[in-house]
Parts: sequence; structure tokens; C-alpha cells
Amino acid sequence: MSIDTTTVNTLPVGAVVGLSLLGLVVAVVFFIAYIQIIRRAGYSGWWVLVWFVPVLNIVMLLIFAYREWPIQRELRELRGWADQIQRGSGPQDPTWK
Repeated sequence: MSIDTTTVNTLPVGAVVGLSLLGLVVAVVFFIAYIQIIRRAGYSGWWVLVWFVPVLNIVMLLIFAYREWPIQRELRELRGWADQIQRGSGPQDPTWK
């Protein structure tokens, strides 16, 4: 019993090229979206390149997920300063007038 390999179904070249271009466009759109998310979190957009490094990308994902983001730290500090201003207390420096 032999297999007839002359009737193998193949996609037309145009369909392969079209699907490849569509896949590339989708990947670029998601790549840009990841950069924007990372930048809004307060990190450099260059961190998105970690996506291409095996194992390190998983480690960095966990670090980004569970570590305080720079934007959160800045917000916490600004809220602390706002609370001090509302209470009327000045800086902790005793020479402040």
C-alpha cells in the first residue's frame, strides 16, 4: 500500500503571502501596544525586547506583575505630599520656616 503524493493539497502562493503579511501586521500592532503599556507603567519601552529572550521573558513578566511599578511609587509619594500640605505640616527639616 503506497501513498499517492501527487494530489497533496497546497495553498496558492498569494494566500500564503497574504496570510504572512496579515500575521506580520498583527504582530507589529501587538508589539506597539506592549510598548505603550510598559511605558505607561513607568518603565522604558525597551523592556519589550525581553519578549524575545526565552526564560528571561517569563521572569520579567512575573517581576512586572508583582513588583511596585514606578508610576505607582510616584503616585504614592505625591499623595503623601498632598496629605502633608492638607494637614499644614511642612518638610521634616527643623530649619524650615
